[in-house]
Amino acid sequence: MGKRMNWWCMAVVITVLLRAEVKAGGQETQKKEHGREMPQEEVHELPYETELEQLPEEEQPRLENDEAFQQRETLAGRRLDLNAADEAALYALGLLSALQVQQFIAYRQLLGPLISLYELQAVPGFDLPFIRSLLPYVRAGTGLEPAYTLKDYWRKGRHTVLMRYQRPLRAVEANKYNGSIDKVMLRYRYQFSPYASWGVVMEKDAGEQFFRGAQKQGFDHYGAHLFVRKGNIKALALGDYTVNMGQGLIQWHGLSFGKSGQVMQVKREGEVLRPYASAGEFYFYRGAGITIKRRRSEWTAFLSRRALDAADSSGSLTTGGYHRTAAEVGKRGSMLQYTAGAVYKKWLPHGHMAVNVLAHRFSKPFVKGTAPYRLYGPDGRTFLNAGVDYALGWRNLHFFGEAAVDRNREYAVLQGLLATLSRGVDAAFIYRREMPGYHAFYADALGENASAGNESGFYTGLQARWGSRWLVAAYADVFRFPWLRYRVNAPSEGYDALVMCTWQPDKLTTLTLRYYYKRKAAIDSLPVPAEQTVRCQISLPVMAKSLQWKCRLQAGATAWLVHQQWEARWQRWRFSAGYTWYETAEKKAVFLAGQGFPGDNSLARYSGSGWGLQLQAQRRIGRSVTCWCRWQLAPGASSLQVQWRFDW
Repeated sequence: MGKRMNWWCMAVVITVLLRAEVKAGGQETQKKEHGREMPQEEVHELPYETELEQLPEEEQPRLENDEAFQQRETLAGRRLDLNAADEAALYALGLLSALQVQQFIAYRQLLGPLISLYELQAVPGFDLPFIRSLLPYVRAGTGLEPAYTLKDYWRKGRHTVLMRYQRPLRAVEANKYNGSIDKVMLRYRYQFSPYASWGVVMEKDAGEQFFRGAQKQGFDHYGAHLFVRKGNIKALALGDYTVNMGQGLIQWHGLSFGKSGQVMQVKREGEVLRPYASAGEFYFYRGAGITIKRRRSEWTAFLSRRALDAADSSGSLTTGGYHRTAAEVGKRGSMLQYTAGAVYKKWLPHGHMAVNVLAHRFSKPFVKGTAPYRLYGPDGRTFLNAGVDYALGWRNLHFFGEAAVDRNREYAVLQGLLATLSRGVDAAFIYRREMPGYHAFYADALGENASAGNESGFYTGLQARWGSRWLVAAYADVFRFPWLRYRVNAPSEGYDALVMCTWQPDKLTTLTLRYYYKRKAAIDSLPVPAEQTVRCQISLPVMAKSLQWKCRLQAGATAWLVHQQWEARWQRWRFSAGYTWYETAEKKAVFLAGQGFPGDNSLARYSGSGWGLQLQAQRRIGRSVTCWCRWQLAPGASSLQVQWRFDW
């Protein structure tokens, strides 16, 4: 308790000094802290690359949801007022952990509204690298919510038209699909964040027909949404939208990450209803939803009707959204899904309590089959899940969890704790237990399995910072599967661990070393060799901000990869050039993120032995138009990607 009081006393003293300096500074345009110029505000990429690469391949269709990137772009132009933001708004930034939100709210309650963003240095848990990543999206405003009219909703937002085109120039094998090899995505969206959003999105995948054959209507996928927030109506969603509940035991549509180097980012956070304006064709609902807020209570209800692709007569669903061959076209829309759900959330002084209910009914029954490992698979047409979730902050601790049950009374439980052990040292603990028969179609809780059910485990994470330069993060997770899995006997168990060290002497230079170890259960009663990977990543400036060099070295028992990339800026131009050299064992692959356009979460997949070359150019034309062009070359194959965006 004494150490905690000393820390808060230090924060108070620093705050008084900072406020005095800001007031004395008057209208100065160049302010300095401790003799150094404060970091300039520029848009940073979210630290997603490592997390994207760790997603299992069956979960990669979730990557087409780029709502987080779209929201971040909007916030860069209409920044969040930290003096008016509540917990939900802070979580929606996607940058703050639960402990950081809790510490910021406590700081603001103790010392009042921020006078300047310089004060963020006095908030416990806010170091200089984190503040740099936060600056482009926040401001220290008046703390008063502006009174916008419906006319303002239509006139004060931003319109965006985005077109993305990709075409192989030289393919290894001839096109074996019915349609052209072109991939096209077109999107229009209006945003007046966080009050209104509407738009349409159209997409055609490579190999799908266009205005002929099975696609006489043009694009393979069309989507539209309308999202409004006004007064007590916290969210009104029409058309396409996503739903997020609790910790993901029942429902989680949004892009989320599990075990990774971000060891403290293990708690699911997000608003229940969010607009969906991405090109993915599976992880969203289509219908209507509403959230009404009165004082500290929120009521959410939603309805949806969707036509999904069913893989076979057993009713199993496909998530890729491809309709390139006659077989794939035959699956299109063959299963109707009717969904209804509700959430009641009560905000407490230091947390919340919520009750969640979700029901699905399908036009065809699911058949679990006769194989022993499918004994607990989905069966029938109607499915029901219900549960409760909570979050509670107390001093330097943050408790959270969820408990859920399905129609067969099979249950799942997740309980977590985030703790600040001392200045710069944080820890995370999560226990989970999901019965073999528990099932939820859109569950995405932290765990080893991509789907819910048949798992128990315990996760421990630790993160320590020394000053603003050094960060050490590590986690260990032990998991157990009580029932059979495909080619795996029961019970089975395993564990994995990660250790990562990052050195950041300045805002442009970063060195990261990472070691990962994983032991899986035996397959077909044969032991599986342990998976070990060592990775080194370097990013450093060659010529201040105009030229940057990045290098990644990765080596393991089954694969190795070397990638280096040069990034240059000149006036309104940005250039990048990358070269990748790799080799993997048979049926193994390595993934590389960050190789596409901004907002494109796609992964480059490398398998076998070879090399790859990537060249990209970006040009800003005036204040409204931005163009990108990317060329990729590999032995026997090359492709061209073009992206164009118009804002007004």
